[in-house]
Amino acid sequence: MSIEKIFTEVFSLPESGVADALMLKDIPTWDSLAHMMLIVRLEETYGVQFTGDEIADIQSVADVRSALQAHGIQS
Repeated sequence: MSIEKIFTEVFSLPESGVADALMLKDIPTWDSLAHMMLIVRLEETYGVQFTGDEIADIQSVADVRSALQAHGIQS
């Protein structure tokens, strides 16, 4: 499953609206609960475990890509 697909499911966005520049402040439904839903979905999908610092640093689609790359996953 792609990052774009995960964002569309967690935040009810159209897939065409998901780009690396998309940030937390741009998505009204991105609150702390949705953030944790995103993290859980990413960890389950990609088989990774993010640190607390990584979780706190994720503020955009680009940040998700960077966090996954840090775990050796190209997305």
